[in-house]
Parts: sequence; structure tokens; C-alpha cells
Amino acid sequence: MTEEASAPADSWAGGKTLYDLVPMLEHMIDLIGTDLVVEHFRLARDTAEGAASMIVEQAEATGIHDEATALLVVRTLAESAARRERAEDAECESAKASAT
Repeated sequence: MTEEASAPADSWAGGKTLYDLVPMLEHMIDLIGTDLVVEHFRLARDTAEGAASMIVEQAEATGIHDEATALLVVRTLAESAARRERAEDAECESAKASAT
């Protein structure tokens, strides 16, 4: 990749991630992911709506100005967190089965 091609990605949000721009977002995403895994869907939805509101409150920094877009972002991040949680659970179960 050339320097020119990488410049736009490097300059987005001053090189910060969404987690850097929105305090407590990463923690909330992890909670939503866990809620999805344990099938607490209403709690996951309510927390996701709160996280989306937090993103919109930081619209100047995040560039996300509407709740629908923010909720889509939160849902994508939460589904990824849930997949990670399931993979960690499966790895733990596999290790337990190997140990016995």
C-alpha cells in the first residue's frame, strides 16, 4: 500500500477508534455481546439503544449524527463481541474436555 493510499484511513478521527471517541462504549459493547450469548435480548436491545445515543452525543467527533446509523454500528460491534464470546466459550469447553 502506498503512502498516498493509506493517508485517508490514518487521518480519520485523528487516528482514534470509535472506542477512543465514546467513553465506556467498549464496555457496553462487551456487555451487549454477553447478553446476546446468554439470550437476554431485551437487555441487549436496551443497552444498544443507550450506546447508540452515546455515539450520537459525540457526533462532532464520531461523524455519526443519527440514532439509526449509530444503532447499526452498535449492532455490528455487538454481534462481533458475541461471536468472540462464543469462540472463547468453545475454546474453554474444548480445553476442559481435553483435560478430562
